[in-house]
Amino acid sequence: MRAKLPLVALALGLVLSASKCADKSGAMSMTDVLDKKWMLQSVAGQALQLPEGAQNPWIQLAADKSLSGFGGCNNLMGQFNLDGSTIGFPGVGSTKKYCESTQKIEDGFMGALREANSFSLDKGLLKLMKDGTELASFTGGK
Repeated sequence: MRAKLPLVALALGLVLSASKCADKSGAMSMTDVLDKKWMLQSVAGQALQLPEGAQNPWIQLAADKSLSGFGGCNNLMGQFNLDGSTIGFPGVGSTKKYCESTQKIEDGFMGALREANSFSLDKGLLKLMKDGTELASFTGGK
């Protein structure tokens, strides 16, 4: 019986370490993305450069498939589709203010939402993509 104890301990250690490695594999689930506020970090590969005093654009995807957010000038609202790593934002709308200092950022952000057909999540960075090309990235997930 005592001879088996080290083998059982070794087997348990291997199982626990294997599950720990699986957690770092980048595998994602809907709960990793939903009901968290994602702050925009880049659009079309360019780091976000906000004018002084401007609020950071963000999105939040709810479990009921609704989207809320802020584009840099306008509030965002609408629906999204999520299935595995496939994502879509049909019919996202916004309020209709014009803010000269942030309009280009908001236009790029809205364009990324319209074009996105997939996403990835790696180490707290959410990336929206179209056919494997990154359109926008977000951090936070709080």
